Amino acid sequence: MSKSREETIKEMKSKGYDVLVIGGGVTGACTARDAALRGFTCACVEKNDWAFGTSSRSSKMIHGGIRYLEMFDFKLVFEACRERRQLLLNAPHLVYPQAFTFPIYRGDKNGIFMIESGLLLYDVLALFRNVQNHRMYMHDKAMELEEGLDSDKLKAAGVFYDCSTDDARLTLAFALTAIHDGADCANYLEVVNLLRDGDRLAGAHVRDVLTGEEFDIESRIVVNAAGAWGDEVCELDEPGAPQKLQLTKGSHIIVPRGRARTKNALPIVSPADDRLMFVIPRGHFSLIGTTDTYYHDDLDNPFATREDVEYILEAANDILPRINLDMSDIVSTYSGLRPLAMQEGGEDVAASKVSREHRIYQGRSGLLTIAGGKLTTARSMAEEMVDMVAMKLLKEFHVKAKRPCQTKNRPILHVPEQDTEARVRALAGKLKYDDDILFGLFKQGTEALNVLALVDEDPSLGERLDPVIPHIKAQIRFAVESEMARSLSDFLVRRTEIYYTAPDQGLGVADEVARMMGDLLGWSPEEGKRQVESYKETVALSRRYATAS
Repeated sequence: MSKSREETIKEMKSKGYDVLVIGGGVTGACTARDAALRGFTCACVEKNDWAFGTSSRSSKMIHGGIRYLEMFDFKLVFEACRERRQLLLNAPHLVYPQAFTFPIYRGDKNGIFMIESGLLLYDVLALFRNVQNHRMYMHDKAMELEEGLDSDKLKAAGVFYDCSTDDARLTLAFALTAIHDGADCANYLEVVNLLRDGDRLAGAHVRDVLTGEEFDIESRIVVNAAGAWGDEVCELDEPGAPQKLQLTKGSHIIVPRGRARTKNALPIVSPADDRLMFVIPRGHFSLIGTTDTYYHDDLDNPFATREDVEYILEAANDILPRINLDMSDIVSTYSGLRPLAMQEGGEDVAASKVSREHRIYQGRSGLLTIAGGKLTTARSMAEEMVDMVAMKLLKEFHVKAKRPCQTKNRPILHVPEQDTEARVRALAGKLKYDDDILFGLFKQGTEALNVLALVDEDPSLGERLDPVIPHIKAQIRFAVESEMARSLSDFLVRRTEIYYTAPDQGLGVADEVARMMGDLLGWSPEEGKRQVESYKETVALSRRYATAS
């Protein structure tokens, strides 16, 4: 990183900006990057960690959205397919191809002709530039491909392609890239009020969550990219303003791959309401979800209820009848909130039918709020937002962009070079690291070499955190010094996926990780204990399905 968090905050206090972005999810990070690349001075603040909310709690897919074909939302699918291709090119270490097998059973409402037509349309909307075009397989070949399917009912299967990702790391990469491209970005800065110059917004009054200090950030334009918290920011601007968001909750479960083994990702249809979900292989685990229900509770702490978990298990067992999954198989659960744009009809419309199209609203004071959209389309959403920002800056302040949008064909920071993988493997081979550790390092792109350089300086940092956890101590130090990790959960949940995949969700290493982070960040013994207790609460929330409904 070019500047420390403390240096960034010092600059925020002393200079005014063209654009202030509120929200450190993927949309906010992409907006800050786009604005900076166009030559605008830009600040971005997040009240928690990067990707704390929706952007780290998705289905971990970069996808065109095949289920939106049934809703005739061709525009969204076309946009998402285009952005999927760009992400494959611009972030290849974080976005990778994922094959999907779509089974067709006797009695399904859509037969072979309709499914093949849908998959062909999916290829068309991708302009036939997907990883591969779809293929169809009749019963015997389909059973060879996915032996866990119900052979008695299966007629055929189609194979199509989307992509998987580490959503938290992808968001972090956009934030780090925004900083590299000139934006001043800081996590753990909470907007507590908005500044005004007459009837016009002029920035925000923020509180440093880590120190309690409060200060002003002055800005010509304020962008509200706060996701599920977007209406709360609008309330600061216009008390009593009409709601712009319909929140729906998506819950997921993670189980060992051996308990839900599929060769490819597998769409599954809930027998309860016909909603389409997925079983997605992720290394030694399978991710299953997502639900889609309206949500009105605590924005900071959504969790998978017993009802959510039973709904997911029923769907998985229905399409894979021999696996017999139950709650004892679950390693972890998580829930995220979709900040969807308010639709006519309100909650009379089924949650799964609410459009994922994004909308941009402009308040009377000039506040620009973005709602809706998908992880996949964050870059193009940001482009549209910054187009509006540029028009406002030119019209109202005579500030002109120095360049047009640069983000479409521009790789993010730390994309691996041609020899990066070979160099990482050579260094890791000397330390006898297995493929699981390598996979985690590869997600850090060229920075993997800097992680391993820390081990060269201090060999103790080369030790694994735990025999069953594929991460080394150097990654803790690197997360603090170069990836803005400021809490125990930042590291265990979002810089790594220990929270999701470790048998004990990382509770066994929490004390040691907190000790190391505390040494680097100057935590007192009391703060170290508080961090561990806070993490235990996060894990407990993941397990509430066992007792809560």
